[in-house]
Amino acid sequence: MKPKLDLKKLCEAWRERLAEACHENQARFAEEFLQWFGWADPVPVACPGHMGSIAPVSYLLEREQYGVIAAHFMPPGSLPPPSSLQERGLDFCDATRLLCNATRVMNVRYAFATDFFRGYFYDTMTDELLLGADTPAGISQDMGEVLEQVRVEEGALDEIRRQPRSHSARMLREWMERWFEALNADWQCPEELAWLALDRLVLLRYMAERNSLKRGGWQIRQIFGEMLSAASGRGARGAGHSLVALCHELHAKWHIGLFAPEQRLDATLEQDEVSSPLLHEFCMLSRSKFQLPTILESFNYGEAAEKARVRMIPEVNEERSAYLAKQVVEGIDAARIELDLDGEGYRAIFYWFDQLLALYDRLAGEYENSLDQAQASAPAPDLFAWSEADASRPHALRDPFQHAVEQGIVLYCASPRQQRTARLLFYLHLIERYRSAKSRILRFPSIETALQPRPRMLESDRRRIFEPGVESEWEAM
Repeated sequence: MKPKLDLKKLCEAWRERLAEACHENQARFAEEFLQWFGWADPVPVACPGHMGSIAPVSYLLEREQYGVIAAHFMPPGSLPPPSSLQERGLDFCDATRLLCNATRVMNVRYAFATDFFRGYFYDTMTDELLLGADTPAGISQDMGEVLEQVRVEEGALDEIRRQPRSHSARMLREWMERWFEALNADWQCPEELAWLALDRLVLLRYMAERNSLKRGGWQIRQIFGEMLSAASGRGARGAGHSLVALCHELHAKWHIGLFAPEQRLDATLEQDEVSSPLLHEFCMLSRSKFQLPTILESFNYGEAAEKARVRMIPEVNEERSAYLAKQVVEGIDAARIELDLDGEGYRAIFYWFDQLLALYDRLAGEYENSLDQAQASAPAPDLFAWSEADASRPHALRDPFQHAVEQGIVLYCASPRQQRTARLLFYLHLIERYRSAKSRILRFPSIETALQPRPRMLESDRRRIFEPGVESEWEAM
């Protein structure tokens, strides 16, 4: 194999000559570059879709007649250093975002992009930046294992080390903190509203990735995608008004409390000088960051107690489990569980909400069986009696999601940060439950109803301390 310094010298020579080179010469230099890694016969391909102003020269690198890497070559100086993007919490620049999307459309797993100086290597299925190099030496040293034909044929692509979830979570948090500072300090947006703006974007992206909201030809994925594309265009105007209008529409049509109009926040976001760069950068974040475990992990910072609440695994609560186990159809609408997030952590939301829905599902089955038995024992079919019995079905069994959120669970929060974290996580988990149940969202339950300030003493604390015959830690002392 050629010494690694050779690639650096080649790239420097090409960059000098490419400044005035034609497209054909760029292709010739690209093929020389690939030959350095052992690819003698790369397959030229055209990137599908609209590539804007970029003009890549692209090749398909095959293994066993199956394309595994799409290699894209840009003119010199077209790509920023990957390190400069990662310092801002970003995964893409404008060009690599387009190239990664085009590679995915081609049904090719990996995308390599270079301007003969910097290099990017993406997994297009997970949207992850796996490797980045700021220099030709970095390309040969850090990417040689995944670019060399021999190593690819040996399965090196399957051995690429992936960053842990904590890395993606930290990048997401740092991006949000940077924009929080900009909104709060540069645009005088109060702390609570600045965080609200960012939580709205996270929820929007989460719903759009899953296309959660559809109605009469209206799809959140299409609307949000078009808004992001418009914000990324040169001289884009109206991005702020579009963002605020979408938030208002989501509140009006789907009753999503997180998007309730906030006059001061709306006035800030309606300014294109704020929303255009905000939305543009938001496009440059990998969709792998918008998974519930990653978003939860992004709150793992600050004081030790708060970090513990993020990591805490729900413990068995025998009293609460026994309470749910003894519920029957007749009283289920009045059943309610209370979670102390200060002591139980945020994962308790997921666990106990699922337990509540499982209870509703079990009782719904019992109720259906009772209706069937009544019909079977009747001397003749009585549709009027069946209709009356069906109308008396408890609300928890008719609309379990709405009832569980608005009546069945209370989340006690001891601080504004806990309330903000719990609210966002509850929205995300609720969306996942709708998806798993394959249930269409007609309107969102009022999550704000479930969020309550933590009282100085919970009822469970009161019973433990004051009930006669119950030994407590206070008695032991």
